[in-house]
Amino acid sequence: MSDRYLTIEEQLSLPIVNNPVISPDGKKLAYILKRADWNTNKYLQTVVVYDAAIKTTLHVSNDEFDCSLPDWSPDSKKLAFLQKSGGENKNDVMIFDFEEKRTFKLLTFENDISQIKWSRKNDGLYLVAASPESDELKKRKENYGEFEYIDEEPKNSSLYFIHLSRAMKKYSSRFELPKDMRSEETLFDKLTDEKEFHVSSISLSPDGNYVALMAPPTSDVNDFDEAKVMLMDSERKLKELPFKHPRGFVFSPDSKELAVVVPDGEDPWMDNGAIEIVDLSNLSKERINVEDDLNVELVSWTERGFFVSWIENSTISLGLLDMNGHLERLTDRDELVLTCSVTYDGKHIATAMGTNAEPLEIYLDGKKITKTAVSYPERKRVKKERISWKSYDGTEIHGVLNLPEDFDSSRRYPLVVLVHGGPTWTALAAMITSSYYPVEQLVSKGVLVLEPNYRGSEGYGRDFRKLNYRNLGIGDYEDVVSGVDHLIEKGFVDKDLVGVMGWSQGGYISAFCATYGNRFKAASVGAGISNWMTYHVNTDIHEFCHRYLGNNPWEDPQIYEQTSPMTYIKNASTPTLIQHGGSDTRVPPPNAFELYQGLREMNVPVRLVIYKGMGHGADKPGIHRAIMRQNLAWFSHYLLDEPLEEALMLKQSEIEKTEEK
Repeated sequence: MSDRYLTIEEQLSLPIVNNPVISPDGKKLAYILKRADWNTNKYLQTVVVYDAAIKTTLHVSNDEFDCSLPDWSPDSKKLAFLQKSGGENKNDVMIFDFEEKRTFKLLTFENDISQIKWSRKNDGLYLVAASPESDELKKRKENYGEFEYIDEEPKNSSLYFIHLSRAMKKYSSRFELPKDMRSEETLFDKLTDEKEFHVSSISLSPDGNYVALMAPPTSDVNDFDEAKVMLMDSERKLKELPFKHPRGFVFSPDSKELAVVVPDGEDPWMDNGAIEIVDLSNLSKERINVEDDLNVELVSWTERGFFVSWIENSTISLGLLDMNGHLERLTDRDELVLTCSVTYDGKHIATAMGTNAEPLEIYLDGKKITKTAVSYPERKRVKKERISWKSYDGTEIHGVLNLPEDFDSSRRYPLVVLVHGGPTWTALAAMITSSYYPVEQLVSKGVLVLEPNYRGSEGYGRDFRKLNYRNLGIGDYEDVVSGVDHLIEKGFVDKDLVGVMGWSQGGYISAFCATYGNRFKAASVGAGISNWMTYHVNTDIHEFCHRYLGNNPWEDPQIYEQTSPMTYIKNASTPTLIQHGGSDTRVPPPNAFELYQGLREMNVPVRLVIYKGMGHGADKPGIHRAIMRQNLAWFSHYLLDEPLEEALMLKQSEIEKTEEK
């Protein structure tokens, strides 16, 4: 093994496997391989198929295109998937024929596709796709130019059905007849009206007679709490099913019932998930409450019971839930199941699973079928250790501590706190590398990295998730600082060399840490909130403030003030790096500019980087590389006294020096 850790470029170049989709017969498996294409500055996804009978793996999509959404035909002989091609990212619906070992383009769809499901009757494909622009809107643009009536013109998606025989006939005709001799048929039907509701996702019954639709009023994320569950029968008639605040759904193996995850209380944001089952013949319902204080998500309903996943203690677990709410764990507490696919009989399971010692790999019936780890360069890797401590109010806080392989508890190390987003996400104790923060590289320089699961994090029960209600920032700050104090008391952290960084909600907490106190030597605020009033009036998700602060800023200005980093700007002394997407609608850029100007006028060292065209997160390896290198430069300067300017400005000479080390 090499005596050094991964570089940023090596880290971003690591292949990632995910999204396994098992064939109905359980003998084949499709999954996604994601890689960074440095030539085009894009992440490209490839669809890969594994055949368990002959133990072979085949790449079925073109490596030049981004491909996703694989789904098997009922007879397991064909696979459909989405291919983005051309400079305009056209939506090509592709078919891989397993018997003929070939891939062909079935058709090109005009609008963005978010879901592909093969009809269980094998007569077509269901698509969830953005609805086309109306003729009226096209004329308005032509006559007046582009403008938008906010909250009045949602861009809803609809459900479509592609007639497989017609599409196949048209595909074959290109090899059989000249264009002027072909008869044209309608290849697809539009099954829902985007004016009535938005289709966010669908589920198909095993017998092919029903489609369940998750249908919020509009595509506005603020409307998702008001989603309805609509049922479409074989005659394409729709009726609403009696569910409130649905989160996900699956059909029973016999297609007679539908199970839906709903809140077990009145709060759709904070409560755990219960499962309600509706009998499709008479709409009678029964309810399953999970015995444990866990927030489950439905994976599949099989003859063995409900396969569910949940976050708990820095991992994502898989289990079987019975009709009495009893949960049987199927994975170890050190195994992380990111995604899963199960056959209807429950006999065959495919997972994307990783551990602290191994990156994500694809497993079929417990057997590892990928060897992603083999392609990793021989490098040292950080050790991840679960730890816990008491916050100042007595609340037990958990987290993950990243340590070097040669960690020496008698030494005093610099420390950087990495705060996750959400807030209902979690720091994971598995070998999953960050695309935003240089954890491996900081550890390689002798800096420890603490990832706290502050109050509000997922995986520690309903009451813990509610602890930052009307207590954002202040409670989070205390959870972070008490974790720092815990490590200082253990004797291996230098109290004068502590930094904090985070993205989104983690960026907000980092901003709060930078202004509320003077405990931190340096901070990095990624896409963070600086002022809840500024956030509330600019964000695309106004409901967030209502759920966590309890009111709007006009009715309760005090809670907005006491939880905003800008309130404490006169106290600020922490050098702060601010990174923000120029097209971020979730946490819009005014948050970054407000914090930047406030710190400047308080004479606090501050740098603001705006990534043009980027939304709330980066989707290009080059931008991820810049974000990580800038963070590495910032903390290397303020914690390790290394030169800043050339490294922060990404001068090539400085990058080459780093690579030589």
